[in-house]
Amino acid sequence: MPAPMFMRGAAPWRNTLAYLESGKIIFRPIVRIFTLNYTFDKPDSDGLRRFIFWHLAQIQYKNPNVQCVQFKNTTPTPFVSFYLSRSSSDDIDNETSSDNNYEIVHMDCYKKTSNEIHDSIRRVMGKSDLQQRIDSELTARLENPANFGKDCAHYCMCLVYGQMSCPGRKVLPEHLRGKFTRYKVDELEDIRKKISDEDALKDYWKRPF
Repeated sequence: MPAPMFMRGAAPWRNTLAYLESGKIIFRPIVRIFTLNYTFDKPDSDGLRRFIFWHLAQIQYKNPNVQCVQFKNTTPTPFVSFYLSRSSSDDIDNETSSDNNYEIVHMDCYKKTSNEIHDSIRRVMGKSDLQQRIDSELTARLENPANFGKDCAHYCMCLVYGQMSCPGRKVLPEHLRGKFTRYKVDELEDIRKKISDEDALKDYWKRPF
């Protein structure tokens, strides 16, 4: 039986989800473009080539909003560059963007090992372990539909489609209010003579929020 398409080539486990999620480099929000400059035949670029082989896929998976570009055999010395956004908005129009919108940071990789490059990038341009933990907890809180309140997807359960609104925003039908079912039973019976519980509930859903 032939191997799956993504399990072919050199070190195919680099394409597995477990390996991609194990990446530790998560760039700061200001990093927009990440470039790598290296050569094929010079030993000075061996560390950066190994870094690209083992960690570039993880960086692309962990940072989907960062553009990663490789420049091969264009410079004699290996280095990586970070283009930091100066704009306050997250989205930069490609037609109006220029070099003035970015602040460029260069990092020398001359004769550095793959681990040294990895640790330097993570220390200089990556988020700290504490910040990553805070972001992961906040993301889990936002994505969990069972959570309501501050810093959640919905401040109140009534904002979820199909749920009843808060009584302060839209009054419930009388047969669903404890004041009528417990203390104003006679008045509730008079209301039921005019409109049934089913019709009252239908009218409730037709009313705007």
